[in-house]
Amino acid sequence: MRFIMYAAGISGRLKLYAPNGIKGLIDFEGKKLMQYQLNWMASYKPDSIVIVLGMEHERIRDEFGDNHNGITINYAYNEDYNTKGNMLSLWAAREYCDRDTLFTTSDLLCHPDDIKIFMNKEYDNKILIDSSSSLFSDPDPVKASIKNGKVTRTLKEINSQGVSGIAIGVYMFSKSAISDLLETINDDIKRSDDDKSLYYSVDSILDKHDVVPVYCKKKEWFDIDTPDELEMARLYMREHVSEYM
Repeated sequence: MRFIMYAAGISGRLKLYAPNGIKGLIDFEGKKLMQYQLNWMASYKPDSIVIVLGMEHERIRDEFGDNHNGITINYAYNEDYNTKGNMLSLWAAREYCDRDTLFTTSDLLCHPDDIKIFMNKEYDNKILIDSSSSLFSDPDPVKASIKNGKVTRTLKEINSQGVSGIAIGVYMFSKSAISDLLETINDDIKRSDDDKSLYYSVDSILDKHDVVPVYCKKKEWFDIDTPDELEMARLYMREHVSEYM
């Protein structure tokens, strides 16, 4: 099992708060945001953790090195981080996708209890889902349609009446599914249709593989893209940081 975290993006809306524009290096109660991600990743003993880099890649390498809590860290580089969609971050790490693979983003703060629920569900292909209906009309999150216990769509553009939950940004796919996902990305690259987010690629393989929703219980997560989201996450962590150690 391999874990991939993509951290190549530019933090345009958080450039006043993020060191050199790198969201993953924002301080949260004495630790970098990415360190919370690395902590839970390492606790599940993957074969290695892969961080996909872009802007200021040397700073992240210098910060985290080649090992975290006994788990090897490998690095991949997305040279198109400034101009193309984040599906190219997974493509940049394709040499590491030779086994079951979990992937997520460096700017997601998710409660460890929900990560535990996700990891303990023994499904080949799964997506962590928040079923809170209050989020369904928000245009920003990736929505999920779920029918008969399977995820059938993952898009932002789903009509709110067809939404069953929010894909918060943690995915696990089997070797077979990740291979099909990479094939889809490669096809888009060949067509020069590579300015896409990864959820489009995920959506395209849902008719080929059974993908199971795993539901958050705590529903305490932050996808940190804006100053308001950053402030909410910081206020939350002041009260709950001990749960993330």
